[in-house]
Amino acid sequence: MYITKEKEFFELVDKLKTCDTLLIDTEFVRERTYFHRLGLIQVAGNGICAAVDPIAIKKLDPLLEIIANKNILKVFHAGKQDLEILFRLCGEVIRPVFDTQVAASMVGWGAQISFAKLVRKVTGKKISKAETYSDWCRRPISQNQIEYALNDVRYLVPVYEKLVATLKKANRMEWLDEELEKLMDIKYYELPDPRRQFMKVKNARSLKPKSLGVLLELAAWRENEGLKRDILPRFIIRDETLLALAQSMPEKLDGLERIRGLHSRERAANGAKILAAIAKGLKIPEEQIPPIPEPKRTQTLLGVEELLAAYIQIRSEELKIEPHVLSDRRQIHEFVRQYQQSGHIDDHPLLKGWIKDLIGSDLYAILDGKVGLAIHKNGKACLIPANGNES
Repeated sequence: MYITKEKEFFELVDKLKTCDTLLIDTEFVRERTYFHRLGLIQVAGNGICAAVDPIAIKKLDPLLEIIANKNILKVFHAGKQDLEILFRLCGEVIRPVFDTQVAASMVGWGAQISFAKLVRKVTGKKISKAETYSDWCRRPISQNQIEYALNDVRYLVPVYEKLVATLKKANRMEWLDEELEKLMDIKYYELPDPRRQFMKVKNARSLKPKSLGVLLELAAWRENEGLKRDILPRFIIRDETLLALAQSMPEKLDGLERIRGLHSRERAANGAKILAAIAKGLKIPEEQIPPIPEPKRTQTLLGVEELLAAYIQIRSEELKIEPHVLSDRRQIHEFVRQYQQSGHIDDHPLLKGWIKDLIGSDLYAILDGKVGLAIHKNGKACLIPANGNES
């Protein structure tokens, strides 16, 4: 069902109001814009499957109220961007949620598995992905696009049901609940701080304090301008050009003409604002410029990370899930680095929740020299205490 009329829309909303579980997907375009440009909202629940056209239906509030209802479970596949869109539309974090991609990783079906592969695994059906790169904001929408979009929620139903059954059988629902909480953390949906964007500019660390203050103000102006114009900041002024402006610090409009990469249209429209940002940056006292965090990738003791990675590989094979579902090399490195620096790493993600129970406590014990990794005579790896007896 493709909905473009208000009457059909309100009929849909009435039928969805009583559902316990709502399956959701969105189609959008985001190539140059600051925010996603929404093209469709697909929903399924109470035996209904529909694609709502947000360009034709201007007031989505009745549907958004259902989506924001905390008594209704919202199911997505790889839903991070969908949740970003809905956060902006609803003005609040969407909860509770279930993500089939995250759930699939918990049962050993692969990390970041595509929806098409998941549908094939659960139903045996092959769904077309031919419309993946469609312009979802262009009208009219073709029948092929509509079917493609509807399939993304139509098949969420059996995928979700199968995953729930599999998780419960494996006693892994608690694992999933902890991972899904991360998707409901407001920090993932808040707008970036404009005054910290200078830290992301390549080679910013090479600048002297005066230039760094100028870069801070220029990057903040660019971020705010991107937000106001709904355009990705890099399409206003590239990082390389921003860095050149911070180094040369021109005081007059003709000085901007000598900066390579600063488009004449941008110079004409906003040259005065760019100069004002430079002047403002020059006035920032050095001690008030936030320090750029040091790169976290520092040297750790030779072989330690490899030993922990080997143990994680062993545990992942026992649990029949991919190693990086448990931990990736970045997390392992940070775990070892923190331990080497302070010996206290209780706040590390590997020492929290289900991960702590599965591998975190053991990894800490290996680092602390309380246990070692050994190969049993039957060929299986095992942990042995410091006294040499197998555990």
